[in-house]
Amino acid sequence: MKRTGFVVLIGAVLGGALILSEWGVAFASPGDPVRGKKIYRGLCIQCHGVKGDGNGIAAPALMEKPANFTDPKTWKMGDEAFFIHVIRRGRNIMPAFWDVIDPQETRDVLSYERTFLKK
Repeated sequence: MKRTGFVVLIGAVLGGALILSEWGVAFASPGDPVRGKKIYRGLCIQCHGVKGDGNGIAAPALMEKPANFTDPKTWKMGDEAFFIHVIRRGRNIMPAFWDVIDPQETRDVLSYERTFLKK
């Protein structure tokens, strides 16, 4: 019985660490908007646009408008973990980037996307 409890405990710890590292919540430093800008220009600008307003060159061809990072309503959709998950796993028309950028780069992109919000 003790061994079963130990195996369950190890599984829970490893499973939790995997989830946290996938979302980039653990094992990653705060996002760097300078690094994020470079990644955004390569992966995100086509849909979300130069100004982050969802008016990229590909936006008119999409069935749904991409997120507008200048709109405070966008940022009320969820917390940091939500946005990290969307970048990593995709949502609706947005593709997943889990296999393109690592958790730290995900945080960098999110940090840059936040710079579009008008304060």
